[in-house]
Amino acid sequence: MIKITDNARKELCEKLSIDDATLTFLGGGREDSDGTVFTYNEDSKKKVLKILAFSEDEKDKLQNLILRIKYANFLGENGIQIAYPLCNSNGNLFETSHDQNHYYAAYLMDYCDGKNPESSELTDELVYEWGKLTGKSHSITKSFQEKIEESKLGYEEELNFFTNWCKDTEIKTAWNQMHAVIKSFPRSKDDYGFIHNDNHQRNILVSGHDITLIDFDCSCRQFFVQDIITPAQGIMFDITGGMLSPFKEEERLKRFFDSFINGYETKNHLSDFWYQQIPLFLNYRRMLLFTCMQDWINTEPELKKNFKENILNPPKFQL
Repeated sequence: MIKITDNARKELCEKLSIDDATLTFLGGGREDSDGTVFTYNEDSKKKVLKILAFSEDEKDKLQNLILRIKYANFLGENGIQIAYPLCNSNGNLFETSHDQNHYYAAYLMDYCDGKNPESSELTDELVYEWGKLTGKSHSITKSFQEKIEESKLGYEEELNFFTNWCKDTEIKTAWNQMHAVIKSFPRSKDDYGFIHNDNHQRNILVSGHDITLIDFDCSCRQFFVQDIITPAQGIMFDITGGMLSPFKEEERLKRFFDSFINGYETKNHLSDFWYQQIPLFLNYRRMLLFTCMQDWINTEPELKKNFKENILNPPKFQL
């Protein structure tokens, strides 16, 4: 990621009426991070400041971020339990800064208590509530769909991005084949629209019985079923298999999906067609994670071999 300069941080803090000296580093700032996050106190309440940077030739990324900020705020203002950008003292959802080489954007959120659950902590009850929260967000997003600005945040742009990024010839071919299948799928407000699009357990906070959805920096127009598939990736890595290796506890994964979908369907309905596509979209997720981790995977030949085998010959799975 692009380093946030001291001058940019101080300028943004001044625009936001925050004393820069009171900031406490919370996270991010790494090579694989999308931004840097700080906390500070305002009127005895803990707040979060997130700052992101973009190069001069990445104005489209800045515009995409602005749309994602508006989307997350829309969900939060409509009662979805998420960490979402708030209007600042200027009445804006974000502030920007610019120097010779980079654009910077900053937004504020309330601090949310909770912790990321481990795979072993994903009980049927918790997964059911996670499904309800996801279903409710999809129900609400149907209203946002009509107000969306033009952007490059759709399923085709995501497919093209990962196909172009992928260095492995066989997996790149699999991406092209995936695109050929998915482009024929129906896209209506009942099954396609703005979603979180990275709805895994590291992007939820659990506090008691409450679940808060966080980090909307991958949100885009996608098939709703993607937000049902992604939650399972953690237990597939850690417990059930099916991601890097054949299934070890397939029934456990089925139970996970049963709990999640039962919760989801209390707030939003998807037709059976989409639940029948779960095996396909599970492979989409395998391909996406393989591509994201490809540089590291190339240093682990045995793991790469097994991962590719699971993608090119996906293990059978049916709810």
